[in-house]
Amino acid sequence: MLIDAYEICVSTPACDLESPVHMARVTLKIGIGKVLPYINATVDRGEFVPGIPVLVWKEGGRKYAMRDREIAISNIADRDEAGELAREIVDRVNATWEERDKIKPSYSSFERPKVLDIFRLLPRTNCKECGAMSCMAFAAMLSKGQAEPQGCPPLNTADCADKLASLREIGL
Repeated sequence: MLIDAYEICVSTPACDLESPVHMARVTLKIGIGKVLPYINATVDRGEFVPGIPVLVWKEGGRKYAMRDREIAISNIADRDEAGELAREIVDRVNATWEERDKIKPSYSSFERPKVLDIFRLLPRTNCKECGAMSCMAFAAMLSKGQAEPQGCPPLNTADCADKLASLREIGL
C-alpha cells in the first residue's frame, strides 16, 4: 500500500463562499509522484507534466488534479461525498501502485486542440443556439473542456457530419 494516511479539507470556491459546489483537497503523508505515470496510463485525456509532477483529468463530471503530496477533486456536492470520493481515489492510487508491474506507464499528455483549429471545424453560423455569443466563443469553451461538440445544434446535422468527425479526431 502506497498511501496509508491522509487528511481531507473540503472548501467552497474562494470567489463564492455560498456555492453549492465544493472542492476536496486530500493532503498525503507520502509522495505519490512515482505512481502518476501509471495513473496517467489509466485515465482518458490526462494532462501530465512529469517534471513537476502533476496529472489533471476530468472524469464523471469532476476534475481531478494529482501532485506529489496532494490530490484535489472539484465539483462535489457535500462533505459526505468528498469523504467518499477521497477514499475512492486513494484506493485507486493504491490499487494502481500494486498493479504497476502490469501497467505500462505513460509520460504523454493530452494536448487540447487550439481554439482556431476548433473554430475552423465549426459551422461558423454564430447562431448562439449553443449558449455562447459566437462560434469563436464556443470554440474557446471546447478548447478548455467547458463544452462538448454536441452542444452545437448546427454541428449535429447531416451537413456537418464531416466537421463533427474531424472534431472527434482531434480529441473532442
